Amino acid sequence: MIHDILFTLFSSNAELPIENFTIPEVASTFLHPGEIHILEELLRIANQYKEIKKFIQQYGTLTAGLLKPKQQKPTEEPLPQGLYLQAFVDGLELVVKPYRDLAVELEAKYLKRPNLSLMFIFHQVSQYRSLFGFLLQLVSGVVTQRIHGCALLPYLQQHCLHGNDANYQAVKTIQKSVYVIFLKQLYGWLMHGKFVDHYGEFFIQQVESNPKGSISTGGGLQQRTQTSVNTFSDSASINSELWRYEIRREMLPYYFPASWAEKVLFVGQTVLMCHFDPRQHTIDRGTRRAPIAGRKTGGLSAAAKDSLWGEQEQKLFRKFHQLQNEENLNVTKFEHLVDEIKEQVTMHMSVIVVEEADLVRQLRLMKDFFLLGRGELFSEFLVQTQSLKLLIGKEITDGTARDLNRALQLAANSINVGEDIEQFSFELPANDDDDDEVEESICYDTKSAIGNIMLKYKVKWPLHLLFSPKILDRYNEMFRFLLRIKKIQHDLLQLWSYQREKRIKHNSDVVQLRNKLMFLINNLQYYLQVDVLESQFAILLGVISNTTTKPADFERIQRAHTIFQVNVLSLCFLLASSSSTGEPSSSLGTTTTMAGVIQVQENPVLTILDSILSIVDRFCSFCMLCKDPMTKMERQEFVTYEQGFMNHVDSLLKLLIGLKAGPSSAPLSQLLLRLDFNHWFSSNTQTTA
Repeated sequence: MIHDILFTLFSSNAELPIENFTIPEVASTFLHPGEIHILEELLRIANQYKEIKKFIQQYGTLTAGLLKPKQQKPTEEPLPQGLYLQAFVDGLELVVKPYRDLAVELEAKYLKRPNLSLMFIFHQVSQYRSLFGFLLQLVSGVVTQRIHGCALLPYLQQHCLHGNDANYQAVKTIQKSVYVIFLKQLYGWLMHGKFVDHYGEFFIQQVESNPKGSISTGGGLQQRTQTSVNTFSDSASINSELWRYEIRREMLPYYFPASWAEKVLFVGQTVLMCHFDPRQHTIDRGTRRAPIAGRKTGGLSAAAKDSLWGEQEQKLFRKFHQLQNEENLNVTKFEHLVDEIKEQVTMHMSVIVVEEADLVRQLRLMKDFFLLGRGELFSEFLVQTQSLKLLIGKEITDGTARDLNRALQLAANSINVGEDIEQFSFELPANDDDDDEVEESICYDTKSAIGNIMLKYKVKWPLHLLFSPKILDRYNEMFRFLLRIKKIQHDLLQLWSYQREKRIKHNSDVVQLRNKLMFLINNLQYYLQVDVLESQFAILLGVISNTTTKPADFERIQRAHTIFQVNVLSLCFLLASSSSTGEPSSSLGTTTTMAGVIQVQENPVLTILDSILSIVDRFCSFCMLCKDPMTKMERQEFVTYEQGFMNHVDSLLKLLIGLKAGPSSAPLSQLLLRLDFNHWFSSNTQTTA
């Protein structure tokens, strides 16, 4: 019977024949009551081991992908497969291995000494009773909560805080096994910009399905193949590859701060950008085109790696290996290691971006085109589009974008703008029935071209990190808003020229209202271009000029650019007032820096400005058609424009006075001073009221 008991302790079969000895009728005949109790305890331990072993066999590495998990109940759904679950089971296997070794050892002792007592076996095995109960609770938590991927790390960390030394050591063994997978994925992402994650377990995930071959399958440490690098060499592919990664907060262990995860995402995206170095592609293509005896092939990966890491890769690999062998989790070491990698990556990227990519020149181009810094270009562009009515009053057609690009090219030729114009082109949304996918402009509610026009910019490598798709979307919001004001200013000048030619005598009220409108639009335009754009751009250039002496501050450049854009959006009233009252630098993290995620909301000042601009649009059309003197119907329509304008100006001044108390008081004070110089508007609106 002793040998059967030993076999039962070691077996994971569902049927245990030794249980028949616990039947009262049988047990009372052959066993002492004390032996019956000991036997029941041994069977309880054997059943605990059987449950643990069944979980190991179901989800372990040996059966992963080979055997279909058996369901205990028809309604029971197996856990999703994953590397972390397999590592958890492998660690569990290591924990129960001493128990199996003990059972084998007891069998060897029994064969030598058949007179071993049941009490001796129980004394040897009872030490695992508490441990197995704890392991079953651990397994039950994983099954019931359906814990997946990186979420296993905080779950194990919570159960690691245990007063029982055996339970503590068991969790540490499982934890070490799971952290091997985590560190491999972290190493692959930080050092090579890719990682193995077939089951969606890492806290950095892809937004959409990844093309085949874009993730290596050899532990995340192999370099990208030459074919895939050439496939993703163009700007559109770089953007689709670079910005498809995001942080899944629910997968991030709670003891790692969000700022640390954002640094990890930033470093991986930066390393990924280095793999698209067009200089290395050119060298490699030349090598493959004209091979020379003795020259090594496949030099792209080696050259790209050496230029980024050099001799530091082995040093960093050793530090990852040391983290893997750490007995206790040390979050500080993780943070210091990521900071060290980030410092080297940003130093490398800063030199490339500032010196080789000529960042300052590219930023000036963004200001000249997206922010209408070259006013003469867009003045000529408006002249070219006026005859075709491309920007307003005409529905979008398939040829509208072509006509706009032609008008831009003609305007550039007329003022001798050279090669810079090749980086910019207009694009309009497709003219189909599915309008839900088209994001409406917040600054112009119309179906004409000016409300949907997009200025496309050919981003040069490696500026994709700075000009993400969302950052360019926000630039386009500013562009549409500024272009609308520029067009209205142009229309008012055309109206002034028209009224001067007509020598209007009786419609003096129309001329006075036109002057008021021109006064407001001109001062608004001056505020936007000088008080906001020029001043904020000077601050941005000041940060970059200071950074040139500190090449490790590429992230500082990126943060300064994001703050520049947020400040411009806020001071142009394209952000909600609540967003514009706080310091952007204190509310933006690295995620906002990388992805350019800026929540654009409705602003009350923008709402009033939109109403005023709409009145100006209708007033310009009205003046081109009204008679001199006006008819009774025209007089009534004119009064509507005049009263509406004065009411909106009154509301605008009150809002600006309230906003002037915020941190952005200096530019708003300048705007308020220009609009209401000597309190003319405010006193006039009060008199009218």
